[in-house]
Amino acid sequence: MNIFISWSKKPSMDYALKTKDLLEKIDSNIRAFVSERDILAGEDVQNEIINRISECDKLILCFTKENKRSPWLLFEAGYARGLHKTVIPFLFDDDPNWHSWIDNPMNNAKEISINKDSFADNFFRGLDINDTRANRNKLDRYQLEIRRIKDENRVVDIVCEDFVDKLISSNAFTVESPTFHHKIAYFHTGFESYDLYKVITESFMYTGKYLWIYGRKNMKLFGGNFKEFFKYLDEKSYNHENMDGIDFRCLFLNPNSDEVDRAHSQKEIFRQELKTTLYRARDVIGDNEHLSKCFRLYSNKREVIIIRLDNCIIYSRPMFDAEGVPQLLTNTPFEVFSTDSNKGKECVQIFEEVWANAQKIHYSF
Repeated sequence: MNIFISWSKKPSMDYALKTKDLLEKIDSNIRAFVSERDILAGEDVQNEIINRISECDKLILCFTKENKRSPWLLFEAGYARGLHKTVIPFLFDDDPNWHSWIDNPMNNAKEISINKDSFADNFFRGLDINDTRANRNKLDRYQLEIRRIKDENRVVDIVCEDFVDKLISSNAFTVESPTFHHKIAYFHTGFESYDLYKVITESFMYTGKYLWIYGRKNMKLFGGNFKEFFKYLDEKSYNHENMDGIDFRCLFLNPNSDEVDRAHSQKEIFRQELKTTLYRARDVIGDNEHLSKCFRLYSNKREVIIIRLDNCIIYSRPMFDAEGVPQLLTNTPFEVFSTDSNKGKECVQIFEEVWANAQKIHYSF
């Protein structure tokens, strides 16, 4: 049996090579083709790929989060389907929308997910391979190797992967973004935007534990677009002094503090906007004493901007002009990294210190 293994980008190539090795160890009658290993120097790559697809019995697509929009995978899958070949997508990441970008040919192909308990059964059935104890042992070792490769190629800590994926899936954050370095995701635009708060609040509701916001005015959050979020907080806090297990905290700059004079070039306009947002917060809180404890006023100079979402930190640093006044932050760059990283631990400590020194929220301005 000839099997063509399609890949695009790293680590998909590594997965493809491991899959080739697995198939040829499991069944000596299988000849698996991977372009990275089986095309010789000087050969016409495209013609060789077309010929190999034409000769194969089955085609395996190695899908990852990084390559699910790859036109090369689409071309190879479409060509194989046009020849009435069996096309089997192998999913190496949990992504329910892995085929949403393709109308054809993948919407009708039954996938095999590496991460599901049904993987072994689907593998043997889908590839017509004998399901023996020896082959199951080989498959177990293969899965361990896939996990090792995944860990080696992880661009952010695992606790941040889902959130970063949600940001990437939003078009608002993907113009030349993100880049990755030392397990930090660098987004080059979009901080303190409606889109960012939308992803944050949707990620937090019903499943999240921590949401800490070290804001200044928090106007985006209290602009009227997040009524469902505040309804959720109200329900969680109703008759629950501990907020029913969630840890929500939000910091505002104190309108009566000296820092207001340095926080904006037009301090009176800024002060009025800050007060307006605080009054909106008061309307949201109402007479809910438990929820009111989630808000405090700080008076210190804010050197960093920190949002904690569970075990992720969304971080940016304000830019100051020659007079020491911070510049507008909306749609500026930001970073995402783990609370377990050195930088993350520092951010958690900074927030805790500011929170400890902040006042309970009041409206005597």
